Amino acid sequence: MLRIEKICEERGAQAAICRKTGINQPAMSRIVRGLEPPYPKRGRAIADAIGWTGDWRELFEREPEGEDAQ
Repeated sequence: MLRIEKICEERGAQAAICRKTGINQPAMSRIVRGLEPPYPKRGRAIADAIGWTGDWRELFEREPEGEDAQ
């Protein structure tokens, strides 16, 4: 699971991100699930929309799985 997918699940934020960024729902869904690359412009817009303060690319990294996951 990508970090952005986890954030969206926890916050129920996908629709709000779409409204704030102008990215349509099908594209946002593909980006969140890792099926479409965020590209820099969209990635930065998504990071801004959720208030992410780190590097926007970190949102699209896989979350650790298994026993080490938090």
